[in-house]
Amino acid sequence: MKILYINANPRNKKSVSEELADVFVTQLKDLESNAQLEYVHLYETELQEIDEEVLASWGKKRSGEPLTESETHKVKVMDDVLEQFLAADVYVFVTPFWNLLFPPRLKTYIDSLCIPGRTFRYTAGGQEGLVEGKRAVHIQAVGGVYKGTGLNFSEDYLREIMRFLGIKEYDSVICEGMSQYPDMADKILQESKEEASQLAHKLARLE
Repeated sequence: MKILYINANPRNKKSVSEELADVFVTQLKDLESNAQLEYVHLYETELQEIDEEVLASWGKKRSGEPLTESETHKVKVMDDVLEQFLAADVYVFVTPFWNLLFPPRLKTYIDSLCIPGRTFRYTAGGQEGLVEGKRAVHIQAVGGVYKGTGLNFSEDYLREIMRFLGIKEYDSVICEGMSQYPDMADKILQESKEEASQLAHKLARLE
């Protein structure tokens, strides 16, 4: 089992979501003796936004036209992100909750994963995901309580984009309410850690 830990927290101080992810990953590695962990910090990794040159390079690649040096570099940055992603078996997305979504840095990362012909394709019956046999886990800390409101767009988006790529096995640990209920923060955190541990055991059994 190869685990890709994708951290979207920008702070040097360990966040709540990182605490939960540490519990999950440590438990999973203890239960899976052959598990390998690869760590990606999105704020310390070169990522490429989809810009005019990237769009131009995709058109040139289809027509066989040579790319400029700048276009070649940008395409390589995105290709490297994708190859690392495809080499893993379990994806652990670790995110804070910013204004009803995750940080834009993660969206930039995801844009490198959604490549026609590599991770999805269009068919007469509609779009088809090509990334099969993988699992995704989303671990997030949310200061307020949004469960049932439909306002945690990060959770909904990440689940659906994984499904779009063909990854149907999706789990999450969402720690909510530590800021909204500070007197209950320790209890909330402990319950979320227990949930992360239980999820690790679930995935180990499935393996």
